[in-house]
Amino acid sequence: MSVLPGFDPQKYNPAVIHLRFTQAEGRTSSANSDAFLDITLIPSSGDVEGFRVELSSSVFRDQLRQLYMQLSRLESLNEDKPESPSRQIHSLIFGELKPVLEAKKVTTLLIAADRGLQAVPFAALHDGEQFLGDRYAFAITPSLALTDFEAKSQSQGKILALGASQFEGLASLPLVPQEISRIAVDDKKDQFLNKDFTPDTLLTKASESQYGLLHIATHAEFKPGGPEASQLHSGSGPLSMKQLSTLRKTRKGAPFDLVVFSACRTALGDADAELGFSGLALQAGARSAIGTLWYVDDVVTSAYFVQMYRFLEQGVPKAEAMQMTRQAFIRNLIKLSGDELLDVGGLPLLTQLTSSQQRRVSNGVSNPFFWAGIELMGAPW
Repeated sequence: MSVLPGFDPQKYNPAVIHLRFTQAEGRTSSANSDAFLDITLIPSSGDVEGFRVELSSSVFRDQLRQLYMQLSRLESLNEDKPESPSRQIHSLIFGELKPVLEAKKVTTLLIAADRGLQAVPFAALHDGEQFLGDRYAFAITPSLALTDFEAKSQSQGKILALGASQFEGLASLPLVPQEISRIAVDDKKDQFLNKDFTPDTLLTKASESQYGLLHIATHAEFKPGGPEASQLHSGSGPLSMKQLSTLRKTRKGAPFDLVVFSACRTALGDADAELGFSGLALQAGARSAIGTLWYVDDVVTSAYFVQMYRFLEQGVPKAEAMQMTRQAFIRNLIKLSGDELLDVGGLPLLTQLTSSQQRRVSNGVSNPFFWAGIELMGAPW
């Protein structure tokens, strides 16, 4: 029988891991290596510890490419095999760290990763016993300077929820209305759907300090070429990343506690826009942001966020709420019953699923494709 996910505040013990990638051709001890990975662990108490690992850049890129290919095809990650990409990348980054983390009883990680490492799907890495996303609550950040280390206040304000399910020239997202309606109780949320979700509505309402959390469910397109090229689609037209960046000024002094992009590939960026839309939210002052690393399944993603918010409403910290949601998926505690997808307590997450939608989740949602691409950035607490 699977154990229900839970959070024990008495065991809460965060730590920071800093990952720095350095090209070092000709300076490594092995001819097969051409780079260093410097790993620094900063625990909440005790001494800082550091490790240096040599690696081959080309081998690392190939392993990462293979891992993404397995994920995109919903294939097994072959985590029982030490030579699998999931195991190899875990061993490279966390091999020497693992016994230290266990000895210090660390529960929560803030991973400060160099640009070359930010696309690593950390939750899908496996140590031979557990996925990293099962074992740890975690968040990533491109810079510790963008991370708010202060304890958050008890009052987080209302939720501003915006979603679009119908588009011109793009596939519909039929479950967005349910997602928007179910992520929080109505007296703690203002919601704007389809034609009511306009670029002006987002920019105007999101500027109001009464909202502590912003949730956007829609299509997104991240494109190279700077903030003008990448867009979120509202119910009445696109909104560029550049337009979204104006929230940096309007929210100054009253940052969002959390910005959620329930859309595809909102956590990937380039040299002009690090970590995509989610990185932009951090730069605009949000304490934390959630985005996605790949083209996510819309049924499972809507269910994921509804379940995550239910944990948040219980007072669970953000990284732990996401860890508990991953654990619910890994343990197949999210179950299909007729045309409903049920949460860990047996309550509906989504209802009136079509036969096509039911088929997509009928074999369970434990594959890392469904949950490892949804990533928390910024403060994990």
